[in-house]
Formats: sequence, structure tokens, C-alpha cells
Amino acid sequence: MRKKILDAALLFAFALCLIVTSNIQEEAAYVAELENEAVPLQDQEAEPEEMQFSAGVAAAISANSFTTESDEKTGVEKKDVVLVTTSNDSESNLEEETDGSVETNTEVSESGQVEEVSGTSQAPTYNNRWNISLTDEEIDLLAKIVWLEANGEPVEGQEAVVEVVLNRMASDLYPDTLYDVLSQNNPVQFVSWKRRDKAHPTETEYQSIYNVLNGNTDLLRNDTMNFSTYPLTSNLDVKICCHYFCY
Repeated sequence: MRKKILDAALLFAFALCLIVTSNIQEEAAYVAELENEAVPLQDQEAEPEEMQFSAGVAAAISANSFTTESDEKTGVEKKDVVLVTTSNDSESNLEEETDGSVETNTEVSESGQVEEVSGTSQAPTYNNRWNISLTDEEIDLLAKIVWLEANGEPVEGQEAVVEVVLNRMASDLYPDTLYDVLSQNNPVQFVSWKRRDKAHPTETEYQSIYNVLNGNTDLLRNDTMNFSTYPLTSNLDVKICCHYFCY
């Protein structure tokens, strides 16, 4: 009787071991199956990000790269592209266009003056019967001579001095440039030339010059080339204050 009970107990224990072993094997297989399924899931999640980054790089490069043939056909100038990668987990493409060329458009006027076309400032142009324009430096020089020659004279007297200067510049008998007209030695008209560094022109002298350059005056004949405190020739054009203007 005891032997039967012992045999039954052993059989029960053996059956229990088989059940436990079977459960352990099934659980291990289930865990392995989960692990095998988890790896592709990670790959599937990582793959779109990698593909998206690659596609972004390709788009950035293709948008700014041209073959020699396309450059010649379209006339589009290549621009250098610099790809910068940030130090954090996310990566971005930064495009930096470099163009070291600076264009300055200039024109030369009829008076020989260089004028900017596309710049913010242009040399002034004047409308007068001589078609003469003066630079700022030339106006400063002329203002000194007008101050020395006609300081204290009425505005008409200063304007007449300016007209004599422009008459000479336009004449074939005298030099073409302001500097050469004022500094001419033979004959000498502007004796104040050697004292030009001592001149202190005011707004009056400048305004007289601008009036003549802008065509607001018509005081002298075009052939009136001289002025002095006494008539230099018998052909008197006009007398203004203490100056005789002759042709």
C-alpha cells in the first residue's frame, strides 16, 4: 500500500516538473519572439529620419549646384555653399552664399566729370549757356578768387567775375580748364592767384558761383574776357561798381 502511494507521488512530481518545464520553455520562446520583433521596429523608426536628412542634404546641394552646361545656358552664376553641422542630436544645413564682387557703374559727362549712376550720390550738373560743370574742388578754388577779386562788391559784380572765367574756359583763345585759366601768366588777368591761400570766401561768393552755373545770370557778352578797376580796352561791356568789364 505504501509503495503505491510512493509511486503515485513520484508520478505526480514528475508530471508537475514536465508542466513547469513546458511553461518555462513557452515563456522563453515568447520573450525571444518579442525581442526579434522589437529590432525591426527600431529600424523602421530610424530609417525615415535618416532618409529625411539625406533627402534634405541632397535638396540643398542640388538647389545651388549647376553643371557647366546649365551655367552657360541659363547665365546663372554659381554660389559657394557651405554645409554646417550642429553639435546636438538634430542636424541642419546652413547655406552661405559668397560673392566678393562689388560693381560700381560710372559715366563720364560731356564736361569730363565722372558721375555715379547707381550710387547714392551723383555729381551735380548745371544748366548754363557755356555747358560747363565744375567739381566741388573747382568751386572752392573759384570762390577764393572771387573773394579776392570782388570782396565787398555787390552780388552782380561777383557774378560778372565768374562769367569772365567761364567765357575764357569756353573760348578757343584761352585754356579749357578752370585751373589753367586762373593761373595763366601771359597775359595775367587774375593777379590774386598767388594769394589764393589767404582767401576766406563766404556764402555770398558761393551763391554767386551757383547762380552763374545754374544759368540764372546774363550780365556779360560771351566775348567779354577782361575786368579791372580801369578799362583795359576801348570796348566796354559794362561797369559794375568799381570794375570795368571789357571785350
